[in-house]
Amino acid sequence: MTDAVVLMAYGSPERLVDVPAYYADIRGGRPIAPEHLDDLVARYRRLGIEDANPLNAITERTRAALERELGLPVFTGMKHWVPRIADAVESARAAGATRLVGLVLAPHYSRLSIGGYERLLDEAVGGREEVLFVASWHDDPGLVAVLADRIRGTSAHVVFTAHSLPARILGEGDPYADQLHETSALVARAAGIVPERVTDG
Repeated sequence: MTDAVVLMAYGSPERLVDVPAYYADIRGGRPIAPEHLDDLVARYRRLGIEDANPLNAITERTRAALERELGLPVFTGMKHWVPRIADAVESARAAGATRLVGLVLAPHYSRLSIGGYERLLDEAVGGREEVLFVASWHDDPGLVAVLADRIRGTSAHVVFTAHSLPARILGEGDPYADQLHETSALVARAAGIVPERVTDG
């Protein structure tokens, strides 16, 4: 059995001129208000993106480092840009992989986010290969150590924050918020920080 990793990320346009097509992909055919597109273009312009995107370069460095660490082929697949998740699966097949490990570059599970990657991976595989999917790595000791090292010894006030989910999703028992709180507590403990309060909102 030959293993390969499909490393998945949200994706980001490579150049500023790609932003409209990228936003259209995210919207999935729903109408785009011109002012929202203008705002997104302005945000990417502030990142210094004209002909190259540092976000995609970071993803590639992560892919290459994981490949070196594991000694396995690692293929990148994007949810909203290229190469797509299906492209990564095809590349893994071409390399002779018979079992795929799906890993998303986001440590906290939510049905809306990580669940979407899992569905796209399953569709691309179509039952042809065995898939091992890493649903969450929010409490991985390596993640906790890296984050704790960044704040250990600081005299600044530390705030843990993340994007929100609709209340309906959380009400259905989605584990996202609980995993965020767990990661925050683990990092705070490892860094020697005493939490003052936890809020959702």
